[in-house]
Amino acid sequence: VDISTVGVSNFTGPEGPFDVEVFDSASDYIKLMKSIFDFESIRKLLSSPKFTFCYDALHGVAGAYAKRIFVDELGAQESSLLNCVPKEDFGGGHPDPNLTYAKELVARMGLGKSESQGEPPEFGAAADGDADRNMILGKR
Repeated sequence: VDISTVGVSNFTGPEGPFDVEVFDSASDYIKLMKSIFDFESIRKLLSSPKFTFCYDALHGVAGAYAKRIFVDELGAQESSLLNCVPKEDFGGGHPDPNLTYAKELVARMGLGKSESQGEPPEFGAAADGDADRNMILGKR
């Protein structure tokens, strides 16, 4: 089964015919999030020149949803996203959203030991490898 292609594949096994359905889990997740959160209000916030943000998925599973939600649905700049390509080894890093392991986000938020490049975003967030733990940071 080609799991990169959405659709139904039909097979016949020793116990008879069966189907395997591949679906786009991001679409289902976005639909759920839209039923919980006011996407239009979030879109307005993200489009405001007074509000900037950065999101770091630490190369975990949440990265698969980040571009679809933040960029495609909410109109944020893709440059607001860090490490959003899921990798089996988390890109050689540790997928724990804390000040030690989310170094790129910490630096971008102006919280690192060295001077940050430019003005830090107002809001920063990171998720762990399976997106059940998070960290939220403010500017400096």
